[in-house]
Amino acid sequence: MSTFSFSTSAAGSLEAGARSAVSAAVPGSAKSTATRALTNRDLLYPQLHFEVKVPALHVKVGFFTQVQGMSATVDVLEYMEGGVNDHVHKLPSRIKQGNLTLKRGLTSEGALLAWFQKSVVKADPTDMSLTLYDSGGQRVQSWSFAQAYPVKWTASDLNAGGTEIMTETLEIAYSGMGSA
Repeated sequence: MSTFSFSTSAAGSLEAGARSAVSAAVPGSAKSTATRALTNRDLLYPQLHFEVKVPALHVKVGFFTQVQGMSATVDVLEYMEGGVNDHVHKLPSRIKQGNLTLKRGLTSEGALLAWFQKSVVKADPTDMSLTLYDSGGQRVQSWSFAQAYPVKWTASDLNAGGTEIMTETLEIAYSGMGSA
């Protein structure tokens, strides 16, 4: 059971339900003790990090705070049948995979850059996995990527007067994606 509520009749109910769920979990509030166990944990504690493993490297690549580009698109082949002028047949074709982009704070661990530099000389496609963990460190979901190899490595701009954390980004091409 959850303190989060849905309502299709009132536009503000979704926001109000979320507010009540948050206020119920705030220490010291009247409802906090009674409803703490009933609060939707996923609403209050978003997923925090992703772990990437590349077994062929014999090293854990590490944890990431941002992953982009997990996508697959079915190409559509348009077939114009002779004599049929009122429509075009649309047939499914190949599946195109987007490139995966991994982003994290820059660390002294150099596995990402070494993997990228190795791929420049001779790309060696290998399988890799991506695992999503929640704030408690529990596995939420895993994906596997077939024949993955890095195609781009980027570090954030250096600015001695800035307050931003330096990050590194690795873009990875892959041939297929599945649940692990």
